[in-house]
Parts: sequence; structure tokens; C-alpha cells
Amino acid sequence: MRFRPTVLIAVLLLVMHILTLPAGAEMVTEDEDDVIFLTIDDVTESDFMPEEDHQPSASGPELTLQADDPETAWDSDESEGFKEAAEPYTVIENPDSASDERTLTFSFLGDCSIGDTVKSVKRKNSMTGTLKEHSSDWLFSTVSDILHADDFTFANLECVLTDNMSPLYPLKTFNLVGPSSHREILAESGIDGINTVNNHCIDFKYAGYEDTMANLEAVGIVHFGTLNPARSSNRYINLGRVEIKGVRIGITGYAYPLTEDVLDFIRQDISVLRSEGCQIVIVSLHWGTEEKKVPNKGQFPYAAKILDAGADVIWGHHPHVLQPVYFYKGKPIFFSTGNFVFGSISNLDPSTGIFQLTWDIEEDGNVSLASFNMIPAEIRHNKEFRPLLLTNGTDIKKCLKKLIGIEKAGFTSLPEGFEQTGKVYLAEDGSLSLSK
Repeated sequence: MRFRPTVLIAVLLLVMHILTLPAGAEMVTEDEDDVIFLTIDDVTESDFMPEEDHQPSASGPELTLQADDPETAWDSDESEGFKEAAEPYTVIENPDSASDERTLTFSFLGDCSIGDTVKSVKRKNSMTGTLKEHSSDWLFSTVSDILHADDFTFANLECVLTDNMSPLYPLKTFNLVGPSSHREILAESGIDGINTVNNHCIDFKYAGYEDTMANLEAVGIVHFGTLNPARSSNRYINLGRVEIKGVRIGITGYAYPLTEDVLDFIRQDISVLRSEGCQIVIVSLHWGTEEKKVPNKGQFPYAAKILDAGADVIWGHHPHVLQPVYFYKGKPIFFSTGNFVFGSISNLDPSTGIFQLTWDIEEDGNVSLASFNMIPAEIRHNKEFRPLLLTNGTDIKKCLKKLIGIEKAGFTSLPEGFEQTGKVYLAEDGSLSLSK
């Protein structure tokens, strides 16, 4: 049987397309509005498990799993669901904070990929090549004053920090990596806490993921995220715990696929953090559809269940573009905070910004969410990878308007006029207003 050349070429192109999808991604043919996230097949057990002879490349503390034997930890009678023992809370003291002792201001950034694809990382005009020409404080220098002036800054790290350049799937289009030395960039940035769990976190195998965490710990950055919850024997629970101005804050992070089973894990994490006295619980979600400028229908009820379970904030990332902000019973949902610094994507809407929430600390020590504001910026490429703050009034309004969504039953969108002020205040009943 003979194949026509055109048929053979078409078959080869289809095979290559499948091979270059993000790790484990499937082509989705159903209506994307009816799916919460792209589904993924987890990597094989042997791919995921730690390499016995691997040592983290960073000169930081040795990292270990939560149990001596990850194969049996979840099923152990003693583990009762692999509940994590309470860890000490990291006390954060920021002498540069511009807020007074009776308020807490947190900043939330989108995807930060301080590296490149493994295929382009050695090119002179890549982000990595450009960063070699600058000091470690250059990449965030346009916004570092803002990030240092708040009480805590969160970012999603959308790359692996490792000196190991052997990807898990060599044919994957975007294997994102930055050298271990880039940890110094984060140390200078004003970023305090990092979500490590997303669709790129094991681009360089489990060893690369360990390197990332060791690099973050070496420069004193809090990290959080639960890796691969769908496979219980490999579940790596990592909750973020900090204390600022006497207020305990707990953070948990998950990445798609976000199923009902994962929702149960999130509920357990929230319960653990509340039992430890956390007054603010933040859930980081790597979710949604890439490049889509509005959330999927299924994300709304999923978010509501998380907030009803006791979370105070949902901070989302993954779509690479901004999406509207909503509130549910007075609690904010950042469906997508877009990109913030990104070395390997250029043909997307560059709008970005610093999402900020401020809480009042009452005399009795309780906290209440007082306001939300967004500082508009744009990401840049081609040797200027720094986010640049917007100064033109028209550009500022255009960026802020992207955060105003259509009304959804049970949810509150930002009010018309937000594009003028960039800030809303919350009343005791959870309602929003443009002025106090």
C-alpha cells in the first residue's frame, strides 16, 4: 500500500502537534465554556519520583518529602490522609513597608517566567542573555519600590530554576527554565512568596522541581503549592505560613486539573490553616484557558465552593492575559492576573498590573478587608523585559476596564467607574463603592 506524500506529511504534522502540546495536555473538542480547565495526563510514576542520586543544585537547605516513603505515606494507617504537621510560621518584618501598624497590604502578580525555553536560553537576545548584561535588581527595577513598600508580595513562578537542562519531555514546545543564579533576581525584586505549582513546574523532572524550591529557600522566599494531588502516593503538601504584624496568613496552591477530589484537598488545607489560627487564607489556582479574556463558566461555582469552605481570597493565573475581577460574599476572586514578566511569550495582550488588597487590623486583632486596587502596567519584550508602569491616562483606563466584567448571579463585578479610580472600598456587608 502506497501513501501519497501529502497524506504522509499531514500525518507527521498531526503527530508533531500532539507531541508538542504542553506536558500531558489533551486536545479539547467540547465547548470550552463548559470545562473548567484543560485536562492533563499525569506523568508516569518513574518520571515523577525523585532521582536517588540527585542533590539540589542550590546551596540551600536539603529538601525532603513529607514522609520517608512517598510510595506508602498516603496509604499508611498512621497518616490518616497524609495530614501535614503544623510548621512554624515565618515572621515577616518589612522595615520598608509604607502601611501603618493597623493595616496589611498584599500585592499579587501574575506569571513570572524569569527564563526562557530550553531551546532559546543560550541566545544572546533571550531574557537569560539580556539578564547577563544587567545587575540582579534590573528586571523588577521599575516596580520594586512598590513591591518593597507593601507587607507581602505573591508571584507565580512559571519556570524551573535549575542548572540541569535535561527536560522531561524534550519535544515539548515550552520547557521553561532559568539558571539557579536567577534566584538573586527574586531576592532583589520585593517578591516574598511564590507559587511553585503549575504546568511547567516539572518541565525538568522532579529533580528540577527540588532545585527550584532549594533556590527559593536559599534566598529566604516563602513557597507553597501541592504537587500532583491526583496521584495520592506522590502528593506533596506544601502550605505557606507567615505571620505579619501579629496576623497569621496561610496559603495553599493547586494547578489544573481541578476536580472534586482536589476540591476536597483544598477544603482540608483550609481547615488545617484555620485550626492553626490563620486569619487570612489565600488559595492560589493555576487554572482557566490560555489567552481567554474571560473566565470559563465552570470556574464560578468552583470558586464559590472554595470561598464557602473558608478561604478569603482566590488568586488565579495561567491564561497569560488579564480577566475580570469578581467578589463573592465580599471575598475577591482574581481569575487571572495575566503575565508580569515573561521571556518566551510576545504576541499577547501586554496589559498587566499589581493587584493589591488591604486589610484593616482592628483593636481586638481581627482583620477586615478594606479595599482592592490595581496599579496598571505593561510587559515588554525584545531586550526590555521589565514591566513598565503606565502613565498615560487613556492607557491606564483601557487596562483597568479589562477588570470590569459582566454581572453574574451570586457574584459582584467591579463597578463602572473603576477605570477612573483603579480602586474600590468594601463595606461591612461586602458591597463595593468607589469612595469611602
